Amino acid sequence: MNFKITSLNKNGILFFGLLVHIITAYFSFGFHHADELFQVYEFAGYKLGLNSAADLPWEFGSKMRSGIEPLWVYCFTKALNFISITNPFTISFVLRLFQALLSFWAIVQVLNYLERDIKSEGTRIIFWLFGTLFWFLPYFHARLLSENFSSTLFLLGFVLCIRNAKSFSFGEGFRMRCSFGGVLMGLAFLTRFQIGFMMGGFLAWQWFMAKVDKKFFVYCAIGVFFSLGTGVVIDKWLYSEWTISWWNYLYLNFFKGGANQFGTMPVYFYLTESVLNLIPPFSVVIVVVIILFWIKFKKHVITWITLPFVLLQIFVPHKELRFLFPLLNFLPFMILYYFESVDRNKSAILNFIRTKTVTRLFVVCNFMALAIFSFVPASNSGQVLKSIYNITQNKQVVLLYKENNPYSNNGSLNYFRNKNLRPLELNENATIDSQNREVFYFSEVFNRTDTLKIKNKQFNKVYSNFPVWLSNFNFNGWMERSTFSIYKMN
Repeated sequence: MNFKITSLNKNGILFFGLLVHIITAYFSFGFHHADELFQVYEFAGYKLGLNSAADLPWEFGSKMRSGIEPLWVYCFTKALNFISITNPFTISFVLRLFQALLSFWAIVQVLNYLERDIKSEGTRIIFWLFGTLFWFLPYFHARLLSENFSSTLFLLGFVLCIRNAKSFSFGEGFRMRCSFGGVLMGLAFLTRFQIGFMMGGFLAWQWFMAKVDKKFFVYCAIGVFFSLGTGVVIDKWLYSEWTISWWNYLYLNFFKGGANQFGTMPVYFYLTESVLNLIPPFSVVIVVVIILFWIKFKKHVITWITLPFVLLQIFVPHKELRFLFPLLNFLPFMILYYFESVDRNKSAILNFIRTKTVTRLFVVCNFMALAIFSFVPASNSGQVLKSIYNITQNKQVVLLYKENNPYSNNGSLNYFRNKNLRPLELNENATIDSQNREVFYFSEVFNRTDTLKIKNKQFNKVYSNFPVWLSNFNFNGWMERSTFSIYKMN
């Protein structure tokens, strides 16, 4: 493929990548995993006075989650409330946008460093294209998951350290940069303990492979210990007592096997799940090439960073695919660097994979998936909560529901809730007494009429997440699993 790397091409890709990250931050409201809500927003809500400790999940009582991300949300909320922005969904958009921009900046710094290893100009343009626009990256970068928050901090610390580790002028600037790199990696460790294996692999590579001056490790360690001390102070703010959250996490989940109560998986879990989720059949190539990269480039810094991290996840009994998300930041480099190193004349299979037809097919599939993840909400429940809030904000409300309380999904969800809204289960014993409140009914039944009779009261539809005409395309019943409506009592 005869691409030519120019400043215009690279800048164009960066601009488009930045634009996609902003779009994704706007549209991907909701959450990828419940931890994004209950261990970030709800913890912050506790300090904001929106809920009580009794409303929070068991991790709060165990003091095993760092207060860094809740403090992040708390500070943003306070600052935006000060300028009269109180809508929690607007605040969460600002948080996603800031997180997406920070993650984008971090990945660009990493790509700038790794670009020197890519020799072919044609490969470089593909490297920048997929390094910023691999289909899952903008969506992942917009998440307040601890996996993304911590990996972003690690990437920034990694680039800062590796660029300064071999400095020959050990002046004030060197000390500050290496120490600050240590601070960033230390914060990454506090936010997600498993990132410590990436940090450990990187430092081991600096010691054994790069053989950098020992002063680097001294100043880096100063930064790490500063972060650990700061983490203790932040945990004191969150839990109102002195504790060490990362040690509590390690003790409960690794020594006591606390995470195993959520299920244990075989060692091949990540292999099969990756193949199923990274766009088959391309996923097979991606997984195989990652393994081949580790084998062929045993001395490369990316191998030392990623391999210990993956091995840790493989041998921990409780597994979730999101635990490997930090690896996504390195996938484009690992794949392209390996392909570039293989002699076309010695591998007919790899030569076929690198043909224009296969490459263009992957590009099409990648950008189709990118479009879906950029414009679709992260979760249906996020759309539910946003719709209810927009309709009921600033009102005294009773919200009727059957079976599923939208504000009780393994937690309180007080952060994203109208404070004056009272949920009420609609059963045979329920009485609709408005008590000077407006009454709404939340329905998850597909394709209901515009008016309903409930307990001899008339309700009119005021919102539906799908227009009626779309029911003509309800293939395989997909709408029954994702539709909802909101009715208001006359």
